[in-house]
Amino acid sequence: MNIFNGMLVAVGAAAKVPPLHAAIWFLPIFLIGAMQVLSWFKLRNLPPPDRVSGSYLRKAEFGAIVLGVIWGSASVFLAAEADAAHAMFIWMMQAGMAAGSTSILAPVPRVASRFAFACLMPVTMINFARGGDYALTIATLGLVFLAALIHGSVKSYGQLKSMIATVHASREAREKLADAINSSNDAFAFYDDENQLLLANKRHKDWFGVDRPEFSMGEESVPVLLKSGRWLMRSSRETGEGGAVVVHTDITTLKTRERELIEAQREAVEADASKSRFLSTMSHELRTPMNIILGFSKLMTGDSKLRLSNEEIREYADNIHASGTHLLRLINDIIDYSKVGLDRIAINPVRTETKTLLSEAITLAAGFENKSTLDSFDVAVSSKMAHLMVDETAIKRVLINLMTNAIRFNRNDKKVVVRAGLDSAGNPFIAVRDFGHGIPENKMERVFEAFYQGDNELDRSHGGTGLGLTLCRHLARLMSGDVILKSRVGVGTTAILALPKSVLLDNGNDEVVPSVSDVRGARSVA
Repeated sequence: MNIFNGMLVAVGAAAKVPPLHAAIWFLPIFLIGAMQVLSWFKLRNLPPPDRVSGSYLRKAEFGAIVLGVIWGSASVFLAAEADAAHAMFIWMMQAGMAAGSTSILAPVPRVASRFAFACLMPVTMINFARGGDYALTIATLGLVFLAALIHGSVKSYGQLKSMIATVHASREAREKLADAINSSNDAFAFYDDENQLLLANKRHKDWFGVDRPEFSMGEESVPVLLKSGRWLMRSSRETGEGGAVVVHTDITTLKTRERELIEAQREAVEADASKSRFLSTMSHELRTPMNIILGFSKLMTGDSKLRLSNEEIREYADNIHASGTHLLRLINDIIDYSKVGLDRIAINPVRTETKTLLSEAITLAAGFENKSTLDSFDVAVSSKMAHLMVDETAIKRVLINLMTNAIRFNRNDKKVVVRAGLDSAGNPFIAVRDFGHGIPENKMERVFEAFYQGDNELDRSHGGTGLGLTLCRHLARLMSGDVILKSRVGVGTTAILALPKSVLLDNGNDEVVPSVSDVRGARSVA
């Protein structure tokens, strides 16, 4: 703009003034304009500075004064002796240059006012000095125009400063809002009317990443379960322009407490049911033997008016002994169950011979069920399980209970099958199979509940506290094993004591005895 306007003034004045004067005046304008063009080419790709130093602004003010003085000197070089029309042309060019530069330099009013002052003041003062109506008019117009330019520049700067302050305040408010949203414990997301994510806080990105959670407009308090196991409560609101604001609140702690309360309630209900079963079972199991003991013992006292033969006395004594033994077993079951529940049973593994262990367990179980002969058992033990490192008391108690159940529920024409061996994975087990009526599928796990009886509680065909299998599973798990049931109604039941590999000792590599091949059939009743 400097080069073009300066050339226009120089050419227009060339007819009225010596060309050398026009060249002297135009040369510095051309040099400054060329320097500006070169600077633009050099700096056009650089980002604008964030801050400008005061020394740089002072240099800019000095440069504006120099350029304004050069433009203002047109009245000296080009219109010193010109007529009124030529002087008006030069003044108008100077006024236009001052107005254009002031408009461009609105963000820096000090620079703009210094250029306008240096550009218009010389022509104004020269016209005042020349005198005459025409010259005085130009001088007056120069002062008024200079005042208007400076006032307009200050007003423009004020408006620009207010606009910048508003922008900064708006940006600061947005930053504070974004910081508040990011600091929230809830996940916040804002979607436009095309379901494009416009804004999301860190919590939302952590929980959902780049995925868009599925939501329906206007949802309120919808629970959501993430793959990580975290529970969220989602709510969404539609904006005025068709977008949506979606907020997810973490309710994992509440859900955990809810589950704990439900679990506690379930346990309380089960405990109450277990107590009812216990009272029902004990009222039957204790009353019957106690009636036998009291009745027969009264008949055997000296106060009885009946004379009893030796055979009758022996029979009554046997009944009293059997009833007392039954009561003792009931009490022992309850005591053992309480010990297991309080973790008061210590496991002390020792080297144990498997055949001896099974023989003792079968003898005791048969005695408890009044079986005088052991011919009703089919026993086979793998040579790889000749010796075990187990707690003898605990494993014997488990085996006695399993064999007692098998004797109790087995058909009279069938033998109870007992197998000890290794499964296909090399894990040791002891299986006890009966050929009774079996257990329905819906009762396979319930029979392990304390005091549960498989048959009708009011008309049970078999006695017992209902603690046998419960104790078996607890004791087996204390030994890092388990008790598993396989059963079919009308075919029979197989109870499997599964043991860890750590109980195996160096039992040699002998082949398994032929009858042990039946164990796989015992583990999964065909």
